[in-house]
Amino acid sequence: MFSLAYRKSRKALKSLPIGYQLSFLVAVIIVVVLVILYANYSKAAEVVEKKNSEYHTEMIAQINRTIASNTDAIKRVLLSIAYNPKIVQRYLVETDPVEKYIQYTNLVSYLTDMKNMKDGILDIALISTDGTTFSLSGDINNLLPIMEEIPRSGSFYFSGVQKMRYYQNRDVFIVGSPILTMMDYDNDKKSGLIMLVLDAGMLLGSPPNQDRLGGSKLYALDRNGSVFYASDPEVQSGTSYAEIASEESDASFFIQKGAIPDIKGELVFKLPRSELLSGVEEIRRLSLTILFAALLLLTVPFLLIVGNILRPLKKLMRFMNDFKLGHLRNLNNRISLQGYAEITSMASDFNRMLDEIDALTKQLLNSNTKLYRAELVKKQSELAFLQSQINPHFLYNTLESIKGMAVDEGSDKIFHMVKSLAFVFRYSIKGADFVTLQEELTLVKSHVHIQQIRFGNRFRVHYGIPESLLACQVPKMILQPLVENAIFHGIEPRTHDGLLEIAAEEREGTLWLTVWDNGAGMDEGQLRTLEARLAAIRDMTDDQRTNIGLVNVNNRLKLYYGDSYGISIESHADAGTKVTITLPIGGDDDVQRISG
Repeated sequence: MFSLAYRKSRKALKSLPIGYQLSFLVAVIIVVVLVILYANYSKAAEVVEKKNSEYHTEMIAQINRTIASNTDAIKRVLLSIAYNPKIVQRYLVETDPVEKYIQYTNLVSYLTDMKNMKDGILDIALISTDGTTFSLSGDINNLLPIMEEIPRSGSFYFSGVQKMRYYQNRDVFIVGSPILTMMDYDNDKKSGLIMLVLDAGMLLGSPPNQDRLGGSKLYALDRNGSVFYASDPEVQSGTSYAEIASEESDASFFIQKGAIPDIKGELVFKLPRSELLSGVEEIRRLSLTILFAALLLLTVPFLLIVGNILRPLKKLMRFMNDFKLGHLRNLNNRISLQGYAEITSMASDFNRMLDEIDALTKQLLNSNTKLYRAELVKKQSELAFLQSQINPHFLYNTLESIKGMAVDEGSDKIFHMVKSLAFVFRYSIKGADFVTLQEELTLVKSHVHIQQIRFGNRFRVHYGIPESLLACQVPKMILQPLVENAIFHGIEPRTHDGLLEIAAEEREGTLWLTVWDNGAGMDEGQLRTLEARLAAIRDMTDDQRTNIGLVNVNNRLKLYYGDSYGISIESHADAGTKVTITLPIGGDDDVQRISG
């Protein structure tokens, strides 16, 4: 299949003009160069994106290490507070009000010290199982809604980022954990809940500066997908990242994401692809500029070379077209081409070929003239010999005697048949080359009469010839061969109901004579073979005797009137055959002119 498509494409390309082929070659070269440039650009962009991805992955790992370090410090503080047996645990389980007050003083001092151990801790709150609450800030009500989020099992829980007025409208995280009692080792139960209020910014420590980000935008998200840090000054803390993503098409950004396991959050790096690939884009623009500049520079030599090839070829083609017209003034012309070496050599060879053709044509004309004259002398001799062998008066007298005998014997069929045969014989050896259509029709009727007697009236004949056309001059013996062929090849194979129609009409100064039969007809192959034999004027050899009457009539018409006239045939198998003769309508003057 591929080989067949290749051969067809190659054949189609070879048939194109040279200018188109050269233009196609240039187009292919341009496409190949553009494909190479695009492949290089794509590979460079892929490498840049891969390096950028590796860089962002490393930055995510570094930021996670910082967050992990800070959260570990918070966890240590939280564990130290939650499982301090002498102060915190004792305070949570103490039921004596006086003793609880004494413990309260110690608790405030202890928790204040623990709060100062790590920057970013804004408040510490305790809630016991009996409903006792404690907060360093003195107001725990703003923390109670968060308490419901903290699981009663597990260790540490980081809430989503919150903006609380009580803490100077800061963005904070609430870190909470249940407290298991340590005062009774036989009773593993919860004694309360501890919550630390953290400044949201303390988790990242010192965020990467803009130089390290390299044009990227960093978003740090909490467990709810809300931003608690953004390098983009236009994005406020607490904004849902989904809203930011919906405002910008992700297709125009390179996005790298990484999880923050400690707080169940996520880090997102966003970098505009135009900025990421700015260097590659610059290289691509430079490459395309160089390519187009090179094409402009190469256009001039390309056009010069194409002109040197095509101009001589076009001149040669015009000369050949003029030569094909066959005018005598063109036959002696020769071509002179100036161009590349091959076209100059071809012009010289072409001129030598024309000289040889001229010489051979003259020799051929001389030889044909001699052969024609010899053949003409031969035909005249043969005709004279044949005529000398037959005494027309003897034949006429014999036929007349047979007619008399037929009358004496009372045989009308023999009488009319011999009468028709005598007319046919007399007509065929008449000296005139042109007769009226009336005379030609009389011959046809005599021939048909003989055939109807022979076939026992197996066919009918219909004549459709207007009287106004009967005086038209036509070459002798042009209808009888057509009628004979129609009867022999068309009607004779039929057993009954044969029909033969002979018609004439005038169309724009042209006489149309038609012979139609409803006989066997011809298939497509037979019709094409017969049309091929009628296509050229030629002598009939011994192996070409089929349809010789049609070929002879066609040859005579073309010799008399030219190639515009002659015989045309329409035929279909089992549907009959229609033979049409076309010739110009002429009177006596035209006959004299043609025969002369």
